Formats: sequence, structure tokens, C-alpha cells
Amino acid sequence: MKFLKVLTNSLLSGFFFDILLALLILDLNINLIFDINFFGQLTLFLAITYGILITMLCILSFFIIQFFAGKKLNIAFVSPSFLMISFTLLTLIFLLIFWENYNFFLSFFNPEICHLLKTQAMTLLFLAILGILAFIGKHKYKKGIFFFLVYFILFGAAITYTIFKRTKYPVLTPPEKIARLETKEIDKKITIIGLEGLSFDFIIPLINEEKLPNFSWLMEEGSWGKLESFSPNEALILNGSFNTGKFPFKHRQLSLYKYRILNFKKEITVVPRFIFFRQLTRTNLLKISPNPTSSFSKDIWKIFESNKTSFLKKDWPYGTVVKEFTQKSETLFDSFFQGLRFETSETFINAKTAFLSDVALEEEFFQEKSKIQPQLSYFLLSGLNTVETYFYKYSFPDLFGELDQEELNKYSSLIEKYYEFYDQIIGKYIASKKDDELLIIYSPHGIEPLPFWKRIIEWILGNADLCADHDYGPAGVFFFLGKDMVRGKNIEGMKIIDIAPTILNYLGLPVGKDMDGVVCSSVFANSFKIENPILYISSYEEIDIKKPE
Repeated sequence: MKFLKVLTNSLLSGFFFDILLALLILDLNINLIFDINFFGQLTLFLAITYGILITMLCILSFFIIQFFAGKKLNIAFVSPSFLMISFTLLTLIFLLIFWENYNFFLSFFNPEICHLLKTQAMTLLFLAILGILAFIGKHKYKKGIFFFLVYFILFGAAITYTIFKRTKYPVLTPPEKIARLETKEIDKKITIIGLEGLSFDFIIPLINEEKLPNFSWLMEEGSWGKLESFSPNEALILNGSFNTGKFPFKHRQLSLYKYRILNFKKEITVVPRFIFFRQLTRTNLLKISPNPTSSFSKDIWKIFESNKTSFLKKDWPYGTVVKEFTQKSETLFDSFFQGLRFETSETFINAKTAFLSDVALEEEFFQEKSKIQPQLSYFLLSGLNTVETYFYKYSFPDLFGELDQEELNKYSSLIEKYYEFYDQIIGKYIASKKDDELLIIYSPHGIEPLPFWKRIIEWILGNADLCADHDYGPAGVFFFLGKDMVRGKNIEGMKIIDIAPTILNYLGLPVGKDMDGVVCSSVFANSFKIENPILYISSYEEIDIKKPE
């Protein structure tokens, strides 16, 4: 009988935690309008997953406490004391999860949403403190009914208020009118090369060893520096911010995937972190599929298209994955990775595929650029990022403890050689650069080693070879090379959202006041800044830029 009583109270505790998790999911999915039916469905779904787990933990905790108390603890089928203690502890645990997710997904929230989320957090913190005070008061003053009554009345009001705050999320609406503005014809050229995973942690030492002559040239003849990024550090999200000059809460490109829970009509695109929610896809309770996203903001390429400016763009999503050698790629591969031509380990196959895909995409881009001669051209390679993900440990073995010596001998220079491969690509575009052309090389993020706890988790999940990632947005790099750029200057504080407005200013186009990024004037020579003041319009969603007739 006692077990049934403990079970009943534990189930109520688990259900309370499910309500909080359902609220967190809706908080993160800013593109979803609050729907009380969907909120209820989420809560019930969580009850058969996380709710069961919390129930088991509560039951176990009760009997552990009873064991150490050395006496039997009386409990009712609905025990105010049990619920008050469990609700308080679960609220504190949830607040920790909430705060970690809030910080990780901060780029998703505009100031209004941030205020709403902080209000939710403060309300729940008040609830937790209230639970502690009520428990102390009940035992000190022996007036259990009074303290229970006050607690549970305020508890209901606080939870209702917290959920109510989610209904106040702002809804994006398109502008009603589009005005047109004529501007001068663009007479400048830009080539942008994106190389994912570049980091000065590798570049500076390799330049000092005279292994990256073209990177060295960029630092001597152009302006350069660290490019600040943000989390979530995913390709789709970064690409959206690079192209629009806006944080995700404005362009609303939030995820490569959408998730359907059971057969629910509504889908979510953002799942909470730090609770292994994504692992539910392994149970088929959570079904994952590609998310055909579209931006809520006009990006620079749509601006150029509207302005009838010719451009060539081959960025994310990346081109076709190439797994077979051509004669050219085979020769190139052997020149950089001599001795690894017939290596067959699964991790190295990933590296080889990344290399072949990079070679194919860059060659396709160069031939097309040479043929059509666009004013603006851009390509993005991801191979280095893939290689670093699996082979970072061989470049910094001291951070990873003992490694297999044979593997260390084979792979210790793999990332270094990949940098030399990218250096050769850069040299190709420096050599073909026109006098009136601006060359931009950038990486949207750097790379950092997985912390020990995360390596253990990846090992448990079957990803033992992963040793580095960029989840928390380590800084990337940027280089600007052109006649209007300052030479040999390290620029500090540039963000990925600053590139779009900086490009617009360079081309003589206005910058949207609604862009989160700013023009990084420090990269420009003084003469250019005097002759090209920054022009502003309210928003490219409201004003269409056209060439003069």
C-alpha cells in the first residue's frame, strides 16, 4: 500500500516536470504560435518518457531517505509534504536546464522574448524559494495546513502565469508596402571564399613555420582578425546570419530538420539540449525529416538579384558529395597526403570524401566564374571542418591522453596538410585577382576540442571518433584583400553578422537599419571611407533597391 502511495505522488511530480519541459520546447520554437492543445499533447508525450524517469527517481529517493532516516515515513495518497519537496527540487533542476538552453539559444531571442523568458525564470525561482520557505515554516510553526494552502495557491498561480508568458511571443508580419529606391550601378567586384573550420590556433604556428605562404601574404597585405560567432553554431543558421547581417531571431532559419512527435499534427524545429531529447529519434517516438526553411529576411543575394547585379554562389547546402577519384584529384590527394592513398579506416574515409568534395566544388566554381565573369562570386568549403572533427586529437595529443602511436604517426600532420591544401586554393585566387576586385576569405567558426565529459557521452552514443566540435561558436577568421583595404592590420571585434553590411557599404549600397551587424569600417583605407560614407535605409524588406533606368 505504501508503494502505491509513493507511486501516486511520484507520478504527480513527474507530470509537473513534464509541464515544465513542454513549456521549454515551446519557448525554444519561436516560429510556433502557442497552442494549448499542442502544449497538452507535448506534456502527455513527455509523461511516457521523461515523466517515467522522474517518477522512478522520486520513488528511489523516497526509499533512500526512509532508509537513512531509520524509521518508516508515513505518506498519504496525495501528500502535500512530498509534493512540495519534489516540486521544489524539480523546479531547481529545471531552472538549471532552462538557463543552459537559454544561453545556448540566446541568438534566437529578441529583447522582448528575452524579457519574457527571464520573467518565466524569475517566477519559477520564486516558486522554488517559496517551497523552501513553506517547508521550513511548516516544521517550525507546526501549522502545516496554512503553509500548504499558501504554497499550492501560489504554485497554481505561478505555473499559470509562466505558461501565459509564452502566449505573448511576438509574431513576425511582412511589411504591407514595398517602396522602390534607385541607386547607382555597382562597379566593383568581390570574390568571397568560405573555408569552414579555420582557426588562428593552426594558422599562426604554420605561418611561423613558413608552411602557409598565401595566408601569410593575406596578413601582410590585407586586414584580418578573428570573426566572432554565436551558438547554435550550425551551417544553416550561420549561413542565414552571414547572408542577412541579422541574428536568427530575425531571419528565422533555425534548423536543418523538423521533428514530429508520434503522429501529432504540429512539428517542432528546435529541440532542447542537455536532456538527450534528440536521442528519442532512436526509439521512433520522435521522427526526423529535412526542414525546407525559408528566410524571413531578404539576404544580400536577393538584394543583388533585385538590383540585377550578376553573381555566382556555391555555398551551403554544399554540392554533391564525391567519393571517387578523378585523375586530377588523385594527383592532388597524393601531393598532400602521401602514404595515405590506400588507407581504409572509416574515419579516414570521411576525410578523403571531404577532400574530394572540396576539390570538385572549387574546380566547378572556378571554371564557372572564369566563364561568366560575375561581379560577385562566393563559394564555401566544409572539408577542413570534417577533418578537424575526427582528427583534431592527433594535432594536440597532450589534450587527449594516450593515443595509439601508429595512428598518431599516420595522422599527426593531416590537419596541417589540409591547411596547406587551402593555402594553395587561396594562392590560386590571389593570382587571378583583378586590380578592382576585393577578395574576402573567412570561416564562420573555429574549432575546439570536446571536453572530457562530452567525449564520454559521444563514446556511449557510438561516436567514439569525434574529438572536436564548434557547438559553442569558437571564433573563426577573416581576411580582406584589396586596394581599398588597410594593409597588415589586425581588426578586432568583427562578427559574422557584420560581413553583409560591410559588403553593402563597399559596393555603394545602403545598409538596413534593422540589420544587427554594423559596417566594419576598420577594414577600409581612410581614402575609401571619406569617399564612401555609410548610407542607410529602414529595411530591405520595406525598400527595393533598383538600378537607374
